[in-house]
Amino acid sequence: MLLTICTIRQLPQALALGTSFCHHAATSAQTPLVLIGLVDDPAQLPADFVSPYPIIPVKEVLTIADLTSLSAKYTPTEFAAACKPLFIAEAFRRFPEEDKLLYADPSIQFLTSLSPIWEQLTIKNTILTPFITAKPMDTRWPDEKFFQNIGLYSSDFLGFCRSAETDRLLVWWDDRVRDRAQIDFCEGLCLDQLWLMHVPVFFTDVAVVRNPGWHVALWNLHERTLLQEGNQLRVSGPDGQDQPLQFINFKGLANPDEGFFTHQNRFQLRDRPEVAALLATYRQHISVYQSSTLVATNPSYGEQLEPVVLRGWRYAVSQSLQGITRFIDRVPIPVIN
Repeated sequence: MLLTICTIRQLPQALALGTSFCHHAATSAQTPLVLIGLVDDPAQLPADFVSPYPIIPVKEVLTIADLTSLSAKYTPTEFAAACKPLFIAEAFRRFPEEDKLLYADPSIQFLTSLSPIWEQLTIKNTILTPFITAKPMDTRWPDEKFFQNIGLYSSDFLGFCRSAETDRLLVWWDDRVRDRAQIDFCEGLCLDQLWLMHVPVFFTDVAVVRNPGWHVALWNLHERTLLQEGNQLRVSGPDGQDQPLQFINFKGLANPDEGFFTHQNRFQLRDRPEVAALLATYRQHISVYQSSTLVATNPSYGEQLEPVVLRGWRYAVSQSLQGITRFIDRVPIPVIN
């Protein structure tokens, strides 16, 4: 089964994700199961909205007290991250006949058969995908140091097999993110994904998949080449592997204000026409489900404001002021009694 988590305004992307999953996961034995964890108030949905997939509202996985306290504490992004382990555990609980679960952010699209992913979950409890798989060979940003702030593995895609070890992982992860899912680099915190760095150490049978065709995204396009072979897109990675394009994450590509790479300088869409073509197709898929009412709906939970993305002279001024502050912090000031 597939689980995604979204707000009401992200539903068009979630539905497009579900369509891509069903298309590539379909078998003659059963219909693929797609679940939407709604980190929003379903009362805000348009009266005529009908979801083709079951929706689990967040108020069904959190107590009223927890819902109120977490909403007051977090931004909408942080709130969703704090709820992710709970949604995954709830999906396993509600569907005991399902023994494998993929979590994918709404910004992801599957592009070929999911058999290689299911095969991994026959021998592993957990699947992680690293942000990058090779040391950058230039001075552009982000470099590998930046990933020490946000995490080595992306929580936008995860795989789990039903097991006692998975149950143990989800309990541990939920305990860590419930009150520590905020973005605070100075405190060593970054949503739900910074905690994933511990997973290969603390838990058994964890697969770290370095396949270049898995989780192609803005943050690793500089190390991967996309090639069209007949009707199939293939990806060549840093080590020369040539693999089918399994799935792509459009976060930061479809909306440059999303994610952690709003000021990256490694990638220009105009230099990668094959990526631009994929993005155009993705936007067409979303447009099928797009609704002005959905997009205009503000999240009900996560009362703290999302950081404003600055660009141009405003960003330059902000960087200069931060530089001045760091300089002042390093200057020894004599104490006057």
